[in-house]
Amino acid sequence: MFSKTRLTIAIVCSVLMLAFCLPEIAQARKASYEWKVGTLAPRNVGWAKQVEEVLMPALDRITNKDLNLRVYWGGVMGDDEDAIKKMRIDQLQAGGLTASGAILILPDWAVVEIPFLFNSYDEVDFVKPKMFDRFDRLMEERGFKLVVWIDQDFDQIYSVRKALETPEDFRGVRFVAWYGPLEERVLELLGARPIPINVPEVTASVRSGIADANIAPAIWMVGAQMYSVSRFVNTMNIRYAPALIVVNNKAYNELPKAYQDGIIAERWELTDNFVAGTRRDNEKSLEAMIRYGMKKADITPANLARFQQILEPVGQEMVGRLYSQELLDELKGYLKEYRSIHSN
Repeated sequence: MFSKTRLTIAIVCSVLMLAFCLPEIAQARKASYEWKVGTLAPRNVGWAKQVEEVLMPALDRITNKDLNLRVYWGGVMGDDEDAIKKMRIDQLQAGGLTASGAILILPDWAVVEIPFLFNSYDEVDFVKPKMFDRFDRLMEERGFKLVVWIDQDFDQIYSVRKALETPEDFRGVRFVAWYGPLEERVLELLGARPIPINVPEVTASVRSGIADANIAPAIWMVGAQMYSVSRFVNTMNIRYAPALIVVNNKAYNELPKAYQDGIIAERWELTDNFVAGTRRDNEKSLEAMIRYGMKKADITPANLARFQQILEPVGQEMVGRLYSQELLDELKGYLKEYRSIHSN
């Protein structure tokens, strides 16, 4: 009896000790740093998939799982403007931003979004590492660290009522305008009617007939199930649109220098892996919508040249309003360098 009592007491004591120790064990395994991240990307679609499959494992490896990302997907924290405001007051520490969000923080980003500026992703990839540090410094001055510069897409033009194949087809078409002054100017030059609408209301606006058309990335069109209402797509590379993953300066500067150095050291491998996925997903999304029944506009070389001619003044018009002449000249210089290397 005595031995059984002692055994019972020993078991109870062991259980109690384990119970008291568990919080310490859990605490020891808990990450020292946590970034709450806001993004419009729906979970498991496109960019969100790359965040989970590429970005998170990379940060786990760099920080030995000492940095945790708590991501609020699908606009739960609001649109880009809301997320930026929350990052400024540290309610959120980081954000996965669309090209519109990039411009809200730093209007200079519009320089890479000039219509028909880039001809291909190869040109984008040549320019990115050359201009990254400059954009990073400009972002830092506004309170944010540029973690990675990824892609939104070479956005396409989607329409409900008719195919937009010529500049004349754009006249009077009611376009969602969510992207800022550069997009509005593009639409005005084409004779369309820009209707300012925040991203969370885009789908409802097109479905209800408030707007007839929009410019957007293919992944988003699929994720928002817009392929069920938009009947036509114009696939000319009217604009390259960046996407960004940023963190407020406070949260970034709190990281140990070893973690910061690790992020910088792996940035380009991380970027390459990330954009390989999103570019592939954008391409698959566009192909899927066409298979679903969306009709592809027929853009002849002559009409493409007309679009380019009409929109050619936009880049210079925005100098002093969104970006400097110096920044524009620098970007054009890199493109000239790339094209001279690859001219043969």
